Amino acid sequence: MCERTRAKRRCEAQASGYNPTMTRSRRLTRLLAPLALASAFGVSLSLASAAGADEPKAVDPQDDFADDIQGDVPGASAIEGRLMAPCCWTQTIDIHGSEISIAMRHEIRRRLRNGESADTIQASFVQRYGPKILAVQPNSPLKGVFIGLSIVMGGAGVASVLMLGRWRKRSESGDPPETKRSEARDKWDDKLDAELHDLDEE
Repeated sequence: MCERTRAKRRCEAQASGYNPTMTRSRRLTRLLAPLALASAFGVSLSLASAAGADEPKAVDPQDDFADDIQGDVPGASAIEGRLMAPCCWTQTIDIHGSEISIAMRHEIRRRLRNGESADTIQASFVQRYGPKILAVQPNSPLKGVFIGLSIVMGGAGVASVLMLGRWRKRSESGDPPETKRSEARDKWDDKLDAELHDLDEE
């Protein structure tokens, strides 16, 4: 029974590549060789990618937006501040950094340079993306709030100018008016004088 089990194990070991006559160092070399090959391949791959990262990538002319985005185009900033970024609808395209926002800024500046009006450009984006593209919707109550705040601030400005004018006239007219002192004395004046006199004597 034991001999049979040993023979069976020996057959299984030989089938799997185990050789009892092989020395320990040869077995270790046989196991480590694939690992060394894999690590050498990984190192060479990482060095190749690092060398490729140093080289600047060529940019297609239609994707090179640097001149359009950096240059000053009158009216571009106003349009960009009124349009939302359609990728997430959370920020206007003038401050959003997504690819579609950059492409929209490029298109706005190119179309303004070609002579299109700001209203036409904005209307084309509304037609393309719907009214949700506008930062302030046409039926938004924010417009009414803005108008109300403008009226209140304007009224406060006019009132402050008028008050400053009155204060200047008073200061130019001379000395400030003196307050009239009451000539009549009452019992409290006498009492106060008596207490002050008592304090002086102590």
